[in-house]
Amino acid sequence: MRINELPQEILSNILLQAARINEAEGETYTYGLSQAPLPLEKTTKLTKYVRGPLSAESLRWDATRSIRQVCSRWHDWAIAYNIEHVFERRWRGAERWADLTLRRPSYRLYELIDRPRGIAVYRDPYLNLKQTDSLFSFLPEISQHVRRLWFNGFYAAETDRYILSIISNCPNLELLSVPWTVLRRGTADDWIDLLNVNTGVGKPLYSLEIQGICLPSEQAKALEEDATPNPLLDPRVSFSSLRRLKIFGNTLHKPISDSDLHLIARTATSLAHLDLTNISTVSVAGLLALVKASAPTLQVLEHSPRSSDGFYHPYPGSLDSDEHICTLLATALPRMRDLSVSIPTMCPAIFASPSVPWTGDAQFRFTDICTLNPSTPPTERAAHLAILLDAARALIASRARVRAQLRIELFFAGCIFEPEKGLVHGDFSLARLASAGVWPGRAHEPSSKGPYGSSGYYGKEEEGWVAVGEEEFLRAAGRGWVAM
Repeated sequence: MRINELPQEILSNILLQAARINEAEGETYTYGLSQAPLPLEKTTKLTKYVRGPLSAESLRWDATRSIRQVCSRWHDWAIAYNIEHVFERRWRGAERWADLTLRRPSYRLYELIDRPRGIAVYRDPYLNLKQTDSLFSFLPEISQHVRRLWFNGFYAAETDRYILSIISNCPNLELLSVPWTVLRRGTADDWIDLLNVNTGVGKPLYSLEIQGICLPSEQAKALEEDATPNPLLDPRVSFSSLRRLKIFGNTLHKPISDSDLHLIARTATSLAHLDLTNISTVSVAGLLALVKASAPTLQVLEHSPRSSDGFYHPYPGSLDSDEHICTLLATALPRMRDLSVSIPTMCPAIFASPSVPWTGDAQFRFTDICTLNPSTPPTERAAHLAILLDAARALIASRARVRAQLRIELFFAGCIFEPEKGLVHGDFSLARLASAGVWPGRAHEPSSKGPYGSSGYYGKEEEGWVAVGEEEFLRAAGRGWVAM
């Protein structure tokens, strides 16, 4: 039997394994040159250096070079394999080297060159984006293989048009990552096409990521002056087939807000994964709108409005109604397994249901304990915190009885609590001053955590975080040495 007579599934698997072997054995780096001379500038001696690893799409393209040359059937498979994931990045340099071959297998010969040559030339930063749009427009048989699109660094009105054009030519798109400007400049028809719900062509979008960033003054002014109506106001824009929604990154220019999340929540009833990270322009009210809309299906929830200050993230907001968020998170999400949230207040009710399916790491960031107020005395605050920590331990033990491993971390009062270990991590320098050096004394050990959570200090010049026993911390809190 000839290899092309094999079933498509078997042949595809053989070619996939061959491509992976080629990728592992191929070149994984590229070169650059230092001190690029400008045109008409006196030539200086250049130094070549290994500029870094190749992108994933370059590796995939090189790995299928030999496969594409065998026959038309293998060529079509290789094109579909390469075009499945498309990553578009804005060109951030102005350097192209005339003597660096485009055939990376010939790099070993380039290593022998003692005096490399190069010249700085201008390159359109949007060239790749334009070429991708042109390719997908003229060859729809290629764009139908695209399953994932990722755009980074494009925030101008011109690039938003190219992005929307590329998306419209990919009927089988499943995963999409776009800048938030596409939401601000896109029309309702653009977003109907983007989400692809009940259009009769291709598949509906499965995963959507929206990125935010602070723009340079000219781009920010252009965005602020744009008068495109909010496409989310159109009832035809439906998120009903979306299973994963991620919004991350802060911006000062027409940012994603609670009103946007409430509009999305009208139709986003099937989310399994919801992630709002490093964004301080949405509050817990907008989060809950999405959570309640997808309560029966939600499995992963991440709400971390962290800022550049690390642990000291922005205030998560407040609720207009008297709704108790602790009870909602504990009882209204039957499929929730992975939880990391920032909420205004918290109490033992969040750990009261032993039947919750939570596993892995569960993180809770809160600013106060439910029912308490700023005038509550320190001893009462310490007692309520002790009850909360005991409730967390009880839930951990309950999950362990059904062989489910659950680890809980509480971020409160500038400290990180690990109820399972009975430890509290924090910087207690002020407590040492308040206690006249009595506490924490020697009742502490070095901490692996820091203002950035479990990742510590990120190499910054910060110190002072230690770990103390939970009982020692509560005793100090009751005496007012630790501010809560």
